[in-house]
Amino acid sequence: MRTSPFFMSGLYTVMGVLFTWLAIHYSSEYGVTGIWTLITMLVATFDFANAIKYYRLHRHIKKYKK
Repeated sequence: MRTSPFFMSGLYTVMGVLFTWLAIHYSSEYGVTGIWTLITMLVATFDFANAIKYYRLHRHIKKYKK
């Protein structure tokens, strides 16, 4: 069973929002340059980049099918 790129885009967006929220939480606790803050910011950036990639793939497939 294959998952659609649109579903994966939504999933990565939700994970990006979650890791952004965690980064904000860790920054208030450990400071902006804390290791956990930096790690969660990097993971959130990775998730948002993948969400954009999958959304663009979804649009490309939708355009190709027409």
